Amino acid sequence: MNTVTSEATPPSILDRVGIPRKISWGFVGIFLFMVGTGLEVSWLSPYLTGRGLSIEVVAAVFSTYGVCVSVASWLSGVVFEIFGAKRTMMVAFLLFVGGTVVFVAMGVQQEMVWALFAGYAIKGFSYPLFSYSFLVWIAYRADPNRMSTAYGWFWFAFSGGMSVVGAYGSDFLIDNIGHVPTLWITLVWAGLGALAMIVLNRDDVRARAAESAKSRWQDLASLVTIMKTEPRLLIVLGVRIINTLPQFALPVFMPLYLADFGFSTSEWLSVWGTIWLLNIVFNLIVGFVGDKIGWKRTIAFVGGFASAISLIAFFYMPQLFGHNYWALMIAGTALGASIAGYVPLDAVTANLVESNKGASLSILNLGAGLSTLVGPLIVGVFAGLLGYVGVAWIMFALYASVGVSIWYVTPRKKTKAEVAATA
Repeated sequence: MNTVTSEATPPSILDRVGIPRKISWGFVGIFLFMVGTGLEVSWLSPYLTGRGLSIEVVAAVFSTYGVCVSVASWLSGVVFEIFGAKRTMMVAFLLFVGGTVVFVAMGVQQEMVWALFAGYAIKGFSYPLFSYSFLVWIAYRADPNRMSTAYGWFWFAFSGGMSVVGAYGSDFLIDNIGHVPTLWITLVWAGLGALAMIVLNRDDVRARAAESAKSRWQDLASLVTIMKTEPRLLIVLGVRIINTLPQFALPVFMPLYLADFGFSTSEWLSVWGTIWLLNIVFNLIVGFVGDKIGWKRTIAFVGGFASAISLIAFFYMPQLFGHNYWALMIAGTALGASIAGYVPLDAVTANLVESNKGASLSILNLGAGLSTLVGPLIVGVFAGLLGYVGVAWIMFALYASVGVSIWYVTPRKKTKAEVAATA
C-alpha cells in the first residue's frame, strides 16, 4: 500500500475544518452517490405493491437487497486493500449501473419478477463498496488528531445525500416527472458521484504490485482471522450493529404504536424525517467533540447512555402526553442527536490495528449491514412475546451496554512515521 508525502504547507480551510485535502472531492462524491441511492428508498416498496406485486414478494426483494448490502459491507475494506481506491470505486459504480438497468428496464417496466431480485441484489453490492471503502481511504489520509472530525464529515455527506436530499428530492421528482423516470435519474446522481470521486479527486491508494493469488486469498481470509488476532473487533461489531438499530427497527412498529394515540402517518413521517435531518448536523458536531474530549468517552456517554435514555423517552412520550406532536418531536430530535455519538467509532476501529486497516474497517462495515437485518428481526421475534414496550426496553438495554463495553476497546497510538505519511 503506497502513501503520499509532501512538504509542510500552511493549513487550508479544509484542514482547519477537518477534511483531508487530498481526498476532499471524495466527500462530494459520497454525497452525490448517496443521493442516487436515496431517491428510491422511501417510496419504492409501496410503489411495487401498487403495481400488483404481493407484499411477500416485495419483502423478499428487500430482504435479498439487505443480505447483499451486508456481504458487500463486510468485503468493502479488504476489496479496497486488494484492488486499490479508484478501481474499487469504479467497480461499485458499474454495479450500480448494471443493477439499475436490470431492475428498472426489465423488472419494473417489463414486470419480470426475477429481474427485480437480480437487479436489486446487484445494486445491494454497489453503495457499500463505494461508500464504506472510502472509510478506509480516510484512515490512510486523515490527520490522526482530526480523524473523528473527518469521519463526521463522511457521515454528514452519507446521511445528507441518502436520508435528506434523497428523501425530499424524490417527492419533488415524482410529482414532476413520475416514478420510473425518477428511478432512471438515480444513474445521473451516481454518475456525478463517481466523477467527483474518480476524476476530480486526484489522490489514489493503489493496489499492492505483483500480488499473488495466494496473498489475495489471505487478504480475504483476514476478514475472519483478524477477529481472532484482534478480538476487540467483536465488541466493535456488536457496537456498530446497535448503533443504527432504531433506523431499521422503529419504522416496523412505531407507526402502528403511534396510531393508537391518534398520530397520523403524515405526523410520523414528519417526526422521522426531522430526526435524521438533525442527526446529520450532529454528525459534524460530535466529530469535533470526539477529537476534543476523547473518542471512547463520546461513544459511551452520547452514543450509549444518552441514546438509551432518549429512545425510551421517545417511546413513552405518547403514554405520558397523549397525542402531543411537539412532545414526540422533542424526544425524537434528542434521539437523532444522541445516535450521532457513534461517529468516533470509525476512528477507534481504524486505530485498533497497525496494518490491514481494510479488514479492520470491514468488520465495522459488516456491523452496519447487519443492523439492517437485526433491527426488524428484534421486532419480529419479541413484539409478539413482550409487546412493543418489551422491544423498546430491549433496545434501551443494548444501548446502555455500549456505554460499558466500549471502554474495553483501546486504540493504539500512531508512530511518528505514520503521522508523517498523512501530511
